[in-house]
Amino acid sequence: MGGAGGGLRGTGEPVTNRWAGLAALLAGFFVILLDTTIVAVASPRIQEDLQASVSGLFWVTAGYLLAFSVPLLVAGRLGDRYDPKRVFLVGMTGFAVASALCGLAPSVGWLVLFRVVQGLAAAAMAPQPLTLIRRLFGADERGRALGLWGTVASAGALLGPLLGGLLTAALDWRWVFLVNVPLCCAALLMGLRWIPGSRGHTTSLDLPGALLSTAGLGVLVWALLAWRDVPVSVIVAACVLAALLLAGFVVRERRIGPVALAPPTVFRSAGFRAASVAVASLGTAVIAMALPTMLYLQDVRGLGPLEAALVMTPDAVIAALVSPTAGRWVDRAGPRRPAILGMALLTASLLLIGLVVVLGVNPWWTVPGAAVLGIANAVAWSPLSVAAMASVDAAAAGAASGMFNTIRQVAAVTGVAVTGAILAGWRASPTVSFSVVFALMTLIAIAGVAAAIRLPRMSAEGDSDDTETARSVRHDGSPDAA
Repeated sequence: MGGAGGGLRGTGEPVTNRWAGLAALLAGFFVILLDTTIVAVASPRIQEDLQASVSGLFWVTAGYLLAFSVPLLVAGRLGDRYDPKRVFLVGMTGFAVASALCGLAPSVGWLVLFRVVQGLAAAAMAPQPLTLIRRLFGADERGRALGLWGTVASAGALLGPLLGGLLTAALDWRWVFLVNVPLCCAALLMGLRWIPGSRGHTTSLDLPGALLSTAGLGVLVWALLAWRDVPVSVIVAACVLAALLLAGFVVRERRIGPVALAPPTVFRSAGFRAASVAVASLGTAVIAMALPTMLYLQDVRGLGPLEAALVMTPDAVIAALVSPTAGRWVDRAGPRRPAILGMALLTASLLLIGLVVVLGVNPWWTVPGAAVLGIANAVAWSPLSVAAMASVDAAAAGAASGMFNTIRQVAAVTGVAVTGAILAGWRASPTVSFSVVFALMTLIAIAGVAAAIRLPRMSAEGDSDDTETARSVRHDGSPDAA
């Protein structure tokens, strides 16, 4: 049923090409992650053209990350309530419009505002692909589909600096944003035709929980992003306030049960808990090490922007080549062994890149580390996503996807903030600061290995030692199965 190429799903609309539907989802997910890093290389041109201050320039990126990270929990539940296809396409439309407005922005103030709108649209889109992939593909093909999703997840962020540099050099910084418009329009047309829809569920939206989670995450992410620009006392107060708001959210979630934005039953699944810890480790290491690596190769070792991008190119290239094979392995063997291998390879890649920093050898020796990182990205994302989504009931898939994406994104933002603090604290000794960064990322990756080892054993058909998982995977992922 899930792996069939045709037939009826959801509301009865025909689905004759599930891979075209996946392509639409991947295109949308690619642009929202591309925009987390593509702006950095164009920042000097933006600052010159719009006469922007350093603080204003910082919030061009930070405003997007803030608006993207905070509403993910609510967006996941909106998918459950109103149909993930509808929420995804509305978000993609908003993203295309906001991208066009960013490209036309007359001042840095307007650019920051449009970036916030862009981030909100990205948040609406981000949780939906995992739910929709579960609906499009059966257990025998879901690993391959999620492997491609994981490759796009990492490639979007890693290719940002390279594509941003090419567009800025060949055209203008505004094309860093305008390039999204044709991509979104093509994906929108494909999505309207090939992504399966549903009637949604009658689950009510927990408004107090939405306000508590949004406010708590908003204050927390703001504190992580703004710590350089405000007094320490303000950051401490913000963290205390965030802790209180999030504690209130957790208490409410336990009280209201199944209609919660983060249903407690989801976290009772050993598979979901282990996959969430591992993906937090993976997201932190992959995203947070990207900027330090580029800074080290350029500022310390003297490579140009294009040379530095080429050093890390094997990551994206190898991930794209290996991903289909890794996905088929997950389909055959289940997620546990591939996840352990992927997280172990992530650890090895960070060790290899870290040795280049510590030993001060030729910076092109970073290439083997980037190649191993590419294999890790291809192998790790898919099984973690499979394990997480197979561990929840179909009716809570949107909420689980929102939680899974929130954990990954907030962990990545935290990693970026921590690495930034380390680099700023040891500014006088670059080798020490970069060595500490890579040592920390390696420890985080090791924690991810430990979490992957705790994933329940699960066959390709979805059978698991985890009783919560075993019950949920009897569903084929369609709304009718719920």
